[in-house]
Amino acid sequence: MLKRTIIHSALVKDGLVIKLDDQASAEEVRKAVLAALPPELRTEDLEIFDEADDDAETRQFADNEDLRRGQALHVGRCRQVETVIRYAGRVLQHRFVPATRIGRVRRWAVHRLHISAADANELVLQVAGTSVQPGRDQHVGSYVDAGSCAVTFDLVRSYTINGDAALLQGQRALESHLEMAPYLLGEVNGRWKFRRIDWPFALFDVFARDGRPYTIRLECDDYPGMPTGAFWDAQRNCWLAPNRWPRAGARFGAALRSDWQGGTALYIPCDRRSIVGHEQWLQLHPAWAWDPSVGVARYLEVVWTMLNGDDYAAPAD
Repeated sequence: MLKRTIIHSALVKDGLVIKLDDQASAEEVRKAVLAALPPELRTEDLEIFDEADDDAETRQFADNEDLRRGQALHVGRCRQVETVIRYAGRVLQHRFVPATRIGRVRRWAVHRLHISAADANELVLQVAGTSVQPGRDQHVGSYVDAGSCAVTFDLVRSYTINGDAALLQGQRALESHLEMAPYLLGEVNGRWKFRRIDWPFALFDVFARDGRPYTIRLECDDYPGMPTGAFWDAQRNCWLAPNRWPRAGARFGAALRSDWQGGTALYIPCDRRSIVGHEQWLQLHPAWAWDPSVGVARYLEVVWTMLNGDDYAAPAD
């Protein structure tokens, strides 16, 4: 029986999802994991760590962790991660197994620093020198400094980056939807893939009928309210140029118009900016209407449908 396995790694920041036979041997698992990596990253010194082989020393700090064997693996060169955590002029150091979840690292730090429960609720780990605040289910080994087995975190108040509690709640709501079936089914079946969250923006790759990925950048500041966004040039870090947009005929051509809102919003019913003045779409296209209980998977499903229709055409190279 095949099962979904999530691969964490500093080599692949967005992570990978593969399918493995639940009876696969250790060697078969290793081959499958390495095969999923880009060819230039496959080296013999890479090791595979199962999240279920957790560290007994920090087990008491587990945060409702569901550590099932084969559910989440870590691939990398570090057997241990030299972790430094800074808070209010104090410094902690500890060596964690690379597959240790960030949530556990945070709870360990809070305990060692004798921070009250009320204050701890507002604190998150942030990679030093960046605005990156890893989710609690990410692995500490995914954030090691390039060419090393070390990482430094600052323990900061969440609103120093997210702005206020409302934004933090929105990001948490989005992250929870990324663990729900509507989103995961699309990811496992190769329809889309998560890139990253730069709150209030979230980036995903949606795959067209010809296998070409199109990056979507969604502004989710009112999440789980309706987001807004369009195609994004991940290499140039700007909106995708009109000549590089996907094309479609009579069926989806109007929805893929690059001139709408200056190419910053898709002309579809589940886009926050586009629905204004087009409320009749909700009756004409109910399957494309925003559903806050489904969340971002609804937007991605609509985009995937357009990119996989019979009238889809790739842009001229």
